[in-house]
Amino acid sequence: MSLARNLLRHLAILVFAGLAGLAIHLVLMGVKEASGILPEFQPYRDLQLLLGNIVPGALGSAMPYVTGAVIWGFVYARLHDFLPGRTALAKAATFATMAWLVMATAFFGLAGHGLFGIGLGRGLLPALFMLPMLFVFSFVLAMAHSRLRRIPSADRDAKRPEQS
Repeated sequence: MSLARNLLRHLAILVFAGLAGLAIHLVLMGVKEASGILPEFQPYRDLQLLLGNIVPGALGSAMPYVTGAVIWGFVYARLHDFLPGRTALAKAATFATMAWLVMATAFFGLAGHGLFGIGLGRGLLPALFMLPMLFVFSFVLAMAHSRLRRIPSADRDAKRPEQS
């Protein structure tokens, strides 16, 4: 497979896997909103505010979704082979834990909510709420990534002899 084709294949896998994870995360956030759970915990709004100074306008509004689909998808794709475990579930659990630690410390801190979101006034509840959401996101991301990696490329199919 040519380098360009290989790169495009890997890019497509990480974007589609990231979109699958993002889709389930948006459903979970919709359920959170509809049920009124932690109304002060608005990670997409916080990310929009953080990035608003860097990326203005409509692109700034899309950035929370781009980070979920592309950036987390890229990070997972780069770490996949190094994550412990043989199954997507094991890899997802490790990835979710790492993502949670980054989000609970760096993201909450940058958003002005303090370590583990304590500044939101609900104790550790926002950080603890985020953990299962990241596990579900990571599991869907890992499953999609694993399955997409197994799809044969057109180059590999072209090299196979015809079966009679």
